[in-house]
Amino acid sequence: MNQSKQLKKSFSSIEKCYIPLLNYEVKTCVKVWIMRILYYIKNFEKTCKKCKTRYKTTYNTLFHNVRFGLLKAFHIYIEVVYREPQPKASELARRYNLTYKTAYNFKQKIIKDFGFMNLEVYLKKNRLS
Repeated sequence: MNQSKQLKKSFSSIEKCYIPLLNYEVKTCVKVWIMRILYYIKNFEKTCKKCKTRYKTTYNTLFHNVRFGLLKAFHIYIEVVYREPQPKASELARRYNLTYKTAYNFKQKIIKDFGFMNLEVYLKKNRLS
C-alpha cells in the first residue's frame, strides 16, 4: 500500500501523467496506412508528418476514451496494479465517485493488459519523485 501512495504522489498532476505516455508511439497513421514517424507538438499531441493528422497521447493505450479524467484513471491504474490486495470495483467506484459498471469495466481493461506500463522503472529511470 505504501508503494501505491508513493506512486500517486509522483503522478499528482495531469502533465505528469502524460509524460510516460509519450513513450507509446502510434506506429501507423490511420489515414495514410503507411509506417510514419510521428513527432510531438504542443499540448501532448502527436502528428503524422505526411497527412498532419493529430493523435492524442492517450491514443491506443488503456487511457484512450476514458470519460472520467486521466488523473483518476492513472490513480485507479496504480491502485489495481501496485496495491496488495487488489481493491474491489465497488471500492474503486465509491472512492473515485464513479458508477460500479464504469469502475468494473476499467478494472477489467487494466487486468486484461496488466503489463502495459511499469511506473516504478519509469520513475527510477527519470529520477522523479
